[in-house]
Amino acid sequence: MAERKGEDEYTDRGVCETVMQRVGRNDPCPCGSGLKHKKCCGAVIRLQAAQRQCGTCTACCDGWVVGTIYGHEMKPGTPCHFRGEGCCTIYEKRPEQPCRSFVCGWLAPGSPFPEDFRPDRLGVMIVPTSWRGRAAYILGSAGRDPDERLLDWMRAFSVRTGSPFFYESRGERFGFGPIEFQQEMAARVARGERLW
Repeated sequence: MAERKGEDEYTDRGVCETVMQRVGRNDPCPCGSGLKHKKCCGAVIRLQAAQRQCGTCTACCDGWVVGTIYGHEMKPGTPCHFRGEGCCTIYEKRPEQPCRSFVCGWLAPGSPFPEDFRPDRLGVMIVPTSWRGRAAYILGSAGRDPDERLLDWMRAFSVRTGSPFFYESRGERFGFGPIEFQQEMAARVARGERLW
């Protein structure tokens, strides 16, 4: 996992950072070319977040997402029929449901999750959902239940952002979030409903 700093922050955010001098766009370029900074070196200095890619992660295909793909059932314990070694063998032809419509919270643009929360490394998939118009997340097993370190990080994230989350541990379902979320989830349980 990523190195922790302080009480609730992981330092690895998957963002490429560049250190640069403070130079005004209309100031002479520090390289000595005689051009304005914006027309010289300043024209090419950009900070860009690295675009995450699945790479060899096939957690969503390894039997943790439920669906039928071209007549082949996929369910917990039954990986996708089309899963290759570290890849999807029908990636370009994969169906809308459940493949293209599945959203991995780690892979999503602007993901708030650290680099080593990639599902195959973490053993848990973080799936975005919503609650009362707010971002919420479901921590789904991709080989293991969320451990205390992950749950501590998610609790701090939830407190900081107001985004609730759900998770399962030893077959029991839980939710964590603001007090109104807790009250709503308690009412669901009292009515015999599932949390998600």
